[in-house]
Amino acid sequence: MADRSIEQAGKGLGWGAFLAGLIPGLLQFQLGQKQRAITALVSCTVLFFAGWSIVGERLFYWTLVVPDASTDTMRGLARVGFPLVLPELLNLPANAIGAILAFDGSPTGERLWRMPRDFEHIAGWLTAASGMLAAFWAAAGHWQLRLRRDGGASPRTAIADPALCAALSWLLPGLGHARAGQKDKGMLMGAAVVIVFALGLVFSHGHAVDRATASVWWIGQNLFGGGTLFAALVTSPLQMESAPANLDLGVVLCTVAGLMNLVVMVDAFTVAERSAFPLARRSPAGAASVATEETAS
Repeated sequence: MADRSIEQAGKGLGWGAFLAGLIPGLLQFQLGQKQRAITALVSCTVLFFAGWSIVGERLFYWTLVVPDASTDTMRGLARVGFPLVLPELLNLPANAIGAILAFDGSPTGERLWRMPRDFEHIAGWLTAASGMLAAFWAAAGHWQLRLRRDGGASPRTAIADPALCAALSWLLPGLGHARAGQKDKGMLMGAAVVIVFALGLVFSHGHAVDRATASVWWIGQNLFGGGTLFAALVTSPLQMESAPANLDLGVVLCTVAGLMNLVVMVDAFTVAERSAFPLARRSPAGAASVATEETAS
């Protein structure tokens, strides 16, 4: 019969912890980490409004469902601060405040949603990065809750903070694995993501990553934060005189690279996590045992 402690370790922390993660710093506050809580809230808020100060109501043009073309329910949600825009929605308070301040449902306001802004590419990356940063703060809080629940009186020390490894992988695929002690694996996985993303930019002549023209695809592309940052600074501002023949292929490749990097981020988190909580294995007789997992260098 399986050990109950092992079964408990495999369970999640519940909806309460998940929903608390949408408010940067709330999990850290619940853990008694007040300085970290303030740092989390301030960092996510400053990052969001640094971009929002430029894009403003343009935020509504990037939503999954544009409020003016949808039901009264969606317009109502947008008016009270809940437009379905990702990944900004992960930073719920700042996204809500920014949406309330920017919402204008008049015909003039709706035209402004569609009006391009100077520097909107880097500004859109900043607002999105605030949502990703909020997600990493939430992951850090979940990790601390996991240590408190399953670590016992003397919890083992992880080789690296799992949330930090995931965040590093978002910026540069493979960097999180290097932090967790798996440099070779990180180089291989990181190279695969970067090559696919670079091919997408090459095939599209640099126009594959553009939140204004392909906002839904951009959500997937932004899972490779370093790549979309490069595009926001270098390739996205380029004027497109005519659509490249392989534009669609480029968009798909950059999106696939982002989804590949999601796997890299999760794996980096898991590698660091298992350094403190190795996988449970069952012996041939059916009894559960905890196996020590080697960390490859």
